[in-house]
Amino acid sequence: MDTPTENAGLEQWLSVLHLSDSALPIGAFAYSEGLESAIQLAALSTPEDLGTWWELWRTETFRWQEGPALCQLMKAIKRDDWRRVQVLNQELTALKPAVALRDGSHILGKRLLTTCADLYPDLPADRLEELLPTLNVLTVQATLLATLNVSKDVALASFAFGRLNQSLSAALRLFALGQQAGQVLLQKQLRLIPKTVTEILEDANSPLRSFIPRVDLLQMKHTGLYTRLFRS
Repeated sequence: MDTPTENAGLEQWLSVLHLSDSALPIGAFAYSEGLESAIQLAALSTPEDLGTWWELWRTETFRWQEGPALCQLMKAIKRDDWRRVQVLNQELTALKPAVALRDGSHILGKRLLTTCADLYPDLPADRLEELLPTLNVLTVQATLLATLNVSKDVALASFAFGRLNQSLSAALRLFALGQQAGQVLLQKQLRLIPKTVTEILEDANSPLRSFIPRVDLLQMKHTGLYTRLFRS
């Protein structure tokens, strides 16, 4: 017979899978995070280029910005320090130079909150609503993971998987990348995620930062594309 502890662990694990699923109906499939600009402007054209794009995300954005932000947000939420949550949410907005990325994060944040408010009754939805209309999706994700008492290493790994999987889905619609080649690239990055997670946890309270000017410029050019399949 299953014990309550075993059942609780499985329920938490299933919730983590649910929240990292790209099929979660918040519209994330409509955002490429600058990938469309990079492809249309010929900055990315091969599977190897996509691997480099993901490597930059893992070693810069995830390592120095989104990963530490996730840890710091979870810590603040568990301490019921909503002033700190507000400050971190504002920093996440400020660190996105492209308006399409800022708007996209706020739209997805509101949709994720709306979707999960009924699914997870313990979610402090009222406190998150106070951050609207500039509520970042990462802030909602961190709140959900903290509310579910997910460990930080699992939270970081599941977040990274969700981001990479979403990017792969976008790439498959944007250029000649076969499913097999895409999975090979994804698996290569996933093997490196544990090392990056360890680095983040060793320096989780570091100031949020990211320096990828070439990527920032490509993301900022998205609104000027002649034709667009994605919203960012």
